[in-house]
Amino acid sequence: MIRMSFFKLILFDLDDTLIHFDDYWETSAKETFCKHATTKEFDCNKMFDVYREQDKFFEDLYHKQEITIDQYRINRFIHTLAHFGKFVDEDTAVDFENLYRGISRTHMNTSSQLMDLLFKLRQQHFLGIVTNGTTSWQYDKIDALGIKSIIPAESVFISEKVGFEKPAPEIYYCAIEHFQVSPDQTLFVGDSWKNDVEGPSKLGIRSVWINKKGLPIPNKDIKPYGIISNINELNDLL
Repeated sequence: MIRMSFFKLILFDLDDTLIHFDDYWETSAKETFCKHATTKEFDCNKMFDVYREQDKFFEDLYHKQEITIDQYRINRFIHTLAHFGKFVDEDTAVDFENLYRGISRTHMNTSSQLMDLLFKLRQQHFLGIVTNGTTSWQYDKIDALGIKSIIPAESVFISEKVGFEKPAPEIYYCAIEHFQVSPDQTLFVGDSWKNDVEGPSKLGIRSVWINKKGLPIPNKDIKPYGIISNINELNDLL
Protein backbone atom coordinates (compact mmCIF):
# COMPACT_ATOMS: atom_id res chain seq x y z
CA MET A 1 0.00 0.00 0.00
CA ILE A 2 1.28 3.45 -0.93
CA ARG A 3 2.15 5.60 2.07
CA MET A 4 0.70 9.11 2.01
CA SER A 5 4.16 10.59 2.52
CA PHE A 6 4.99 9.25 -0.95
CA PHE A 7 2.75 11.89 -2.55
CA LYS A 8 4.62 15.09 -3.30
CA LEU A 9 1.68 16.90 -4.88
CA ILE A 10 -2.00 17.11 -3.94
CA LEU A 11 -4.31 18.57 -6.58
CA PHE A 12 -7.82 19.70 -5.71
CA ASP A 13 -10.93 20.22 -7.76
CA LEU A 14 -12.60 23.56 -6.90
CA ASP A 15 -16.39 23.35 -7.31
CA ASP A 16 -18.13 21.10 -4.77
CA THR A 17 -14.73 20.21 -3.35
CA LEU A 18 -13.15 23.35 -1.90
CA ILE A 19 -16.27 25.46 -2.37
CA HIS A 20 -19.82 24.13 -2.41
CA PHE A 21 -22.30 25.25 -5.02
CA ASP A 22 -25.34 24.58 -2.81
CA ASP A 23 -24.00 26.92 -0.13
CA TYR A 24 -24.48 30.02 -2.27
CA TRP A 25 -26.28 29.25 -5.54
CA GLU A 26 -29.97 29.39 -4.62
CA THR A 27 -29.67 32.37 -2.29
CA SER A 28 -27.53 34.29 -4.81
CA ALA A 29 -29.71 33.46 -7.81
CA LYS A 30 -32.92 34.52 -6.06
CA GLU A 31 -31.35 37.77 -4.91
CA THR A 32 -30.18 38.44 -8.48
CA PHE A 33 -33.67 37.77 -9.87
CA CYS A 34 -35.08 40.25 -7.34
CA LYS A 35 -32.55 42.94 -8.31
CA HIS A 36 -31.96 42.61 -12.05
CA ALA A 37 -33.95 45.00 -14.23
CA THR A 38 -35.33 42.28 -16.50
CA THR A 39 -36.50 39.94 -13.74
CA LYS A 40 -37.45 41.99 -10.68
CA GLU A 41 -41.08 42.23 -11.84
CA PHE A 42 -41.49 38.46 -11.45
CA ASP A 43 -41.84 36.22 -8.40
CA CYS A 44 -38.21 35.34 -7.60
CA ASN A 45 -39.05 31.97 -6.06
CA LYS A 46 -41.11 30.84 -9.05
CA MET A 47 -38.45 32.10 -11.41
CA PHE A 48 -35.74 30.19 -9.57
CA ASP A 49 -37.74 26.95 -9.82
CA VAL A 50 -37.78 27.27 -13.61
CA TYR A 51 -34.15 28.41 -13.65
CA ARG A 52 -33.12 25.29 -11.74
CA GLU A 53 -34.86 23.06 -14.32
CA GLN A 54 -33.16 24.89 -17.18
CA ASP A 55 -29.83 24.69 -15.37
CA LYS A 56 -30.08 20.88 -15.15
CA PHE A 57 -31.01 20.59 -18.83
CA PHE A 58 -28.19 22.77 -20.17
CA GLU A 59 -25.64 21.48 -17.66
CA ASP A 60 -26.21 18.00 -19.08
CA LEU A 61 -25.53 19.29 -22.60
CA TYR A 62 -22.37 20.98 -21.33
CA HIS A 63 -21.10 17.78 -19.70
CA LYS A 64 -21.77 15.96 -22.98
CA GLN A 65 -19.60 18.67 -24.61
CA GLU A 66 -22.47 19.67 -26.91
CA ILE A 67 -22.32 23.32 -25.77
CA THR A 68 -19.68 25.55 -24.20
CA ILE A 69 -19.80 26.70 -20.58
CA ASP A 70 -20.76 30.20 -21.72
CA GLN A 71 -23.61 28.82 -23.85
CA TYR A 72 -24.79 26.82 -20.84
CA ARG A 73 -24.99 29.92 -18.64
CA ILE A 74 -26.55 32.12 -21.33
CA ASN A 75 -29.16 29.59 -22.43
CA ARG A 76 -30.40 28.71 -18.95
CA PHE A 77 -31.24 32.39 -18.39
CA ILE A 78 -32.76 33.07 -21.83
CA HIS A 79 -34.98 29.98 -21.64
CA THR A 80 -36.06 30.82 -18.10
CA LEU A 81 -37.21 34.26 -19.21
CA ALA A 82 -38.96 32.77 -22.26
CA HIS A 83 -40.98 30.54 -19.92
CA PHE A 84 -42.40 33.73 -18.39
CA GLY A 85 -43.11 35.25 -21.81
CA LYS A 86 -40.12 37.59 -21.84
CA PHE A 87 -37.52 37.35 -24.59
CA VAL A 88 -34.00 38.69 -24.06
CA ASP A 89 -30.72 38.63 -25.94
CA GLU A 90 -27.31 37.22 -25.01
CA ASP A 91 -26.02 40.58 -23.78
CA THR A 92 -28.81 40.70 -21.20
CA ALA A 93 -27.99 37.15 -20.12
CA VAL A 94 -24.33 38.12 -19.66
CA ASP A 95 -25.35 41.20 -17.67
CA PHE A 96 -27.49 39.00 -15.39
CA GLU A 97 -24.59 36.57 -14.96
CA ASN A 98 -22.22 39.39 -14.00
CA LEU A 99 -24.65 40.68 -11.36
CA TYR A 100 -25.12 37.13 -10.08
CA ARG A 101 -21.37 36.67 -9.70
CA GLY A 102 -21.01 39.83 -7.68
CA ILE A 103 -23.86 38.84 -5.39
CA SER A 104 -22.55 35.27 -5.09
CA ARG A 105 -19.23 36.48 -3.74
CA THR A 106 -21.03 38.00 -0.75
CA HIS A 107 -22.50 34.58 0.07
CA MET A 108 -19.26 32.61 -0.22
CA ASN A 109 -17.71 32.09 3.19
CA THR A 110 -14.18 31.26 4.22
CA SER A 111 -14.07 27.99 6.16
CA SER A 112 -11.65 27.92 9.08
CA GLN A 113 -11.62 24.11 8.87
CA LEU A 114 -10.61 24.24 5.21
CA MET A 115 -7.90 26.80 5.93
CA ASP A 116 -6.50 24.65 8.76
CA LEU A 117 -6.51 21.58 6.53
CA LEU A 118 -4.69 23.31 3.68
CA PHE A 119 -2.13 24.86 6.02
CA LYS A 120 -1.32 21.40 7.42
CA LEU A 121 -1.08 19.79 4.01
CA ARG A 122 1.15 22.55 2.66
CA GLN A 123 3.77 21.68 5.25
CA GLN A 124 4.44 18.32 3.55
CA HIS A 125 3.04 18.61 0.01
CA PHE A 126 2.82 20.89 -2.99
CA LEU A 127 -0.81 22.02 -3.39
CA GLY A 128 -2.64 22.96 -6.57
CA ILE A 129 -6.11 23.34 -8.05
CA VAL A 130 -7.30 21.87 -11.36
CA THR A 131 -10.77 23.06 -12.31
CA ASN A 132 -13.08 23.46 -15.27
CA GLY A 133 -14.61 26.90 -15.75
CA THR A 134 -13.96 30.45 -16.84
CA THR A 135 -10.76 32.00 -15.56
CA SER A 136 -12.13 35.14 -13.93
CA TRP A 137 -15.00 33.37 -12.19
CA GLN A 138 -12.85 30.59 -10.76
CA TYR A 139 -10.33 33.12 -9.46
CA ASP A 140 -13.20 35.07 -7.89
CA LYS A 141 -14.22 31.95 -5.96
CA ILE A 142 -10.67 31.35 -4.78
CA ASP A 143 -10.44 34.98 -3.64
CA ALA A 144 -13.75 34.64 -1.79
CA LEU A 145 -12.51 31.51 -0.05
CA GLY A 146 -9.43 33.35 1.13
CA ILE A 147 -7.04 30.57 0.11
CA LYS A 148 -4.88 32.29 -2.50
CA SER A 149 -2.15 32.82 0.10
CA ILE A 150 -1.96 29.02 0.40
CA ILE A 151 -2.58 28.12 -3.26
CA PRO A 152 -1.37 31.08 -5.38
CA ALA A 153 -2.48 31.83 -8.93
CA GLU A 154 0.49 30.03 -10.51
CA SER A 155 -0.67 26.81 -8.81
CA VAL A 156 -4.20 27.07 -10.23
CA PHE A 157 -5.01 25.41 -13.57
CA ILE A 158 -8.33 26.51 -15.08
CA SER A 159 -9.69 24.95 -18.24
CA GLU A 160 -10.31 28.25 -20.02
CA LYS A 161 -6.73 29.37 -19.33
CA VAL A 162 -5.11 25.99 -20.08
CA GLY A 163 -7.19 25.30 -23.19
CA PHE A 164 -8.34 21.85 -22.11
CA GLU A 165 -11.14 20.67 -19.82
CA LYS A 166 -11.06 17.77 -17.41
CA PRO A 167 -11.00 14.86 -18.10
CA ALA A 168 -8.66 15.68 -21.00
CA PRO A 169 -5.18 14.47 -20.01
CA GLU A 170 -3.51 17.74 -21.01
CA ILE A 171 -4.91 19.72 -18.08
CA TYR A 172 -3.56 17.23 -15.51
CA TYR A 173 -0.20 17.08 -17.28
CA CYS A 174 -0.04 20.87 -17.20
CA ALA A 175 -0.27 20.76 -13.40
CA ILE A 176 2.21 17.96 -12.74
CA GLU A 177 4.72 19.42 -15.19
CA HIS A 178 4.49 22.76 -13.39
CA PHE A 179 5.37 21.11 -10.08
CA GLN A 180 7.94 18.81 -11.77
CA VAL A 181 6.53 15.64 -10.24
CA SER A 182 5.47 12.34 -11.77
CA PRO A 183 1.87 11.05 -11.93
CA ASP A 184 2.55 8.42 -9.28
CA GLN A 185 3.73 11.13 -6.89
CA THR A 186 0.43 12.98 -7.30
CA LEU A 187 -2.91 12.67 -5.50
CA PHE A 188 -6.11 14.20 -6.90
CA VAL A 189 -9.02 15.14 -4.61
CA GLY A 190 -12.46 15.89 -6.01
CA ASP A 191 -16.16 15.08 -6.18
CA SER A 192 -16.57 14.15 -9.85
CA TRP A 193 -15.92 10.49 -10.66
CA LYS A 194 -15.35 11.24 -14.34
CA ASN A 195 -13.13 14.30 -13.89
CA ASP A 196 -11.42 13.70 -10.55
CA VAL A 197 -11.06 9.92 -10.38
CA GLU A 198 -11.40 8.31 -13.79
CA GLY A 199 -9.53 11.03 -15.71
CA PRO A 200 -6.50 11.13 -13.40
CA SER A 201 -6.39 7.32 -13.07
CA LYS A 202 -5.76 6.97 -16.81
CA LEU A 203 -2.49 8.85 -16.25
CA GLY A 204 -1.45 6.89 -13.17
CA ILE A 205 -2.60 9.59 -10.72
CA ARG A 206 -4.26 8.27 -7.57
CA SER A 207 -7.46 9.92 -6.34
CA VAL A 208 -9.56 10.56 -3.27
CA TRP A 209 -13.22 10.65 -4.25
CA ILE A 210 -15.48 13.01 -2.28
CA ASN A 211 -18.74 11.09 -2.38
CA LYS A 212 -21.06 13.16 -0.19
CA LYS A 213 -24.21 11.43 -1.45
CA GLY A 214 -22.93 7.91 -0.80
CA LEU A 215 -23.26 6.87 -4.43
CA PRO A 216 -22.08 3.43 -5.58
CA ILE A 217 -18.71 3.28 -7.35
CA PRO A 218 -19.46 3.76 -11.08
CA ASN A 219 -16.58 1.58 -12.26
CA LYS A 220 -15.25 -1.12 -9.95
CA ASP A 221 -12.19 -1.58 -12.17
CA ILE A 222 -10.97 1.78 -10.84
CA LYS A 223 -10.04 1.81 -7.18
CA PRO A 224 -9.66 5.27 -5.57
CA TYR A 225 -6.96 5.74 -2.97
CA GLY A 226 -9.78 6.68 -0.61
CA ILE A 227 -13.45 7.67 -0.47
CA ILE A 228 -14.69 10.40 1.89
CA SER A 229 -17.96 12.29 2.26
CA ASN A 230 -16.44 15.65 3.19
CA ILE A 231 -13.10 17.27 2.47
CA ASN A 232 -12.50 17.73 6.20
CA GLU A 233 -12.19 13.93 6.43
CA LEU A 234 -9.09 14.10 4.25
CA ASN A 235 -6.86 14.81 7.24
CA ASP A 236 -7.98 11.56 8.90
CA LEU A 237 -7.25 9.66 5.69
CA LEU A 238 -3.75 11.13 5.56
